[in-house]
Amino acid sequence: DFDDDAVELFAERVANRGLCAQAQAESLKFKLLGGLAVRRACYGVVRFVMEASAKGCQVIVTGKLRGQRAKGMKFGQGYMIKTGHAGQVYTDEAVRHVLMRQV
Repeated sequence: DFDDDAVELFAERVANRGLCAQAQAESLKFKLLGGLAVRRACYGVVRFVMEASAKGCQVIVTGKLRGQRAKGMKFGQGYMIKTGHAGQVYTDEAVRHVLMRQV
């Protein structure tokens, strides 16, 4: 437990939301929770990122999307560096877990 006035919290706006992986992951999470179709939500995120002047983008959604059977989907556009030191330095990634209702 902390004393009163012992914790200070600062929050800043992201300069370019389209290039922030965490912001886009949260956006996708809320789209899926809102009931939007998976393909439509993912392609919307990819389009938003690419319009923010990104070189490339990839969105991967895996798990039980609809029904009992698990499945993985990849949505990408542009140029993606995945391997080596450049992949670690120049790519931004975020992971969010969403509990989808099973129909």
